Amino acid sequence: MRDRELARHPASEPVLIERRRLIGALGVGVLGAWLGGCAGPPVLPPRPLDPKVAPRAGDTWQYQYTSIFPSVAPRTFELRVLEVTQQGVKDQLLGGDEQLFSSALQFVERPISGLLFYEFSPYLQAYGPPPVEAAVAWPAPNWGPGFAAGARLRGNERVTVPAGSFDAVRMDIVASRSPTGSALQPRIDPVLTFVTVWYAAAAKRPVLWEVNTRAGAGNPLVGDRYQLASYRVG
Repeated sequence: MRDRELARHPASEPVLIERRRLIGALGVGVLGAWLGGCAGPPVLPPRPLDPKVAPRAGDTWQYQYTSIFPSVAPRTFELRVLEVTQQGVKDQLLGGDEQLFSSALQFVERPISGLLFYEFSPYLQAYGPPPVEAAVAWPAPNWGPGFAAGARLRGNERVTVPAGSFDAVRMDIVASRSPTGSALQPRIDPVLTFVTVWYAAAAKRPVLWEVNTRAGAGNPLVGDRYQLASYRVG
């Protein structure tokens, strides 16, 4: 994340007030308590893909992206499924990379045009109902200790995005690491990330997700929102 973080500055206006207050209230080492007392969320075994609920090759989604930082302009991103097998769903971020997503819970960083496009297991519903809680694979940082991450199912919610209103299931993800005992810089290096994802079966993919990251000093480094703008069946 470091290149993106160095290019950003704290936002002056209040955006995503509720989410940012929650992030501010969370401390480093919060993962176990926040996930409901589970100090070590379980690592799930692989699950088979369900063709009846999985997307198909050619399915395409467009997302509207916004940041809390005025220097980062809103953009529209497009993703298209390339193939669907029992190994996973392979898609392409147009203008960016290709990724294969299995049933594993993982947070990924996808570079595109000087930005990082963040995603969390976008095809999780293709492998059956989302788990109640589980450990999450997290990208290795450029330096310093790694992150411990876990996800927890929060229930059903009705969400409205540019593509319309959807019945969705919400998952919350927290990743944290200790800023002490290393060379982490308190205002630059990330120590806590909070992600909320709303999955909608009708769209075969998340319709909304938010990513918020804070440094050890508590200042925001990332404040991103992705909203589904359109979905086209291949």
